[in-house]
Amino acid sequence: MSKMHRIISREQLQSGLSLAIDNAIELLSAAMELQEKHQSKALALAQIGQEEIGKSLTILAAFGIPEEPKAWEWFWKGWRDHKLKAHRAYLYELITPVRLEISSPDGEFHDGGPRRNPISREKEVGLYVDYDQGSKTFTSPKQAVTSFDCWARMSTLMYLAATADAVNRALTHKEPDFRFLEFGRVAFLLCTGEFYQQDMPAFFELVSAMSEEHRKMIEDLNVALEAPKEMFHAMVAEQNRIREKGT
Repeated sequence: MSKMHRIISREQLQSGLSLAIDNAIELLSAAMELQEKHQSKALALAQIGQEEIGKSLTILAAFGIPEEPKAWEWFWKGWRDHKLKAHRAYLYELITPVRLEISSPDGEFHDGGPRRNPISREKEVGLYVDYDQGSKTFTSPKQAVTSFDCWARMSTLMYLAATADAVNRALTHKEPDFRFLEFGRVAFLLCTGEFYQQDMPAFFELVSAMSEEHRKMIEDLNVALEAPKEMFHAMVAEQNRIREKGT
């Protein structure tokens, strides 16, 4: 069987999901430690962390793939697609609308999206010496990456990782065999369909109405998602308090 048709067991998918999320959180922690002295490297690590969060959603969606070799081409086709993984991480925003938006002292605003095109450039510019065609000079990552670049990607990774971790905890909490399979089907629809934030409350109501087990799954998911919401609201309130005190 070729790699493109290889089927992964549900037990291994569950393990892989946790590993990808844990690795993303570890990358965020490393980026935060580096950001003061090596902000370009912190940006690169945060970007890789976001790819790992996107990978985690791919793994979760794989629970919804039929156990037929041909169907697994979808999974393996995106496995090493760095751009796809970085963008797929944003689909966690469909599960909860939590988002950290930041602004710089000079008024620059960031809402979580890519600051370079393609988004993989954020990782590359943080790691490699480049040649600028416009100025006809070599540039180092230290020159190319600003502190705001770094904080912007880290803040985005922070809220996406928090959502991914909450989802994993809710699915592991009770009846994991049932929950990973059923929510994996939801994740597959999110990855392959066309959904908008305003569609999600009604969509999750439909999932919740499928059975008592589905209702409890969505209920536990909402409970798990409350903790990061409260944490981020507190962070924003504290930042506003500091800003107001300084003015």
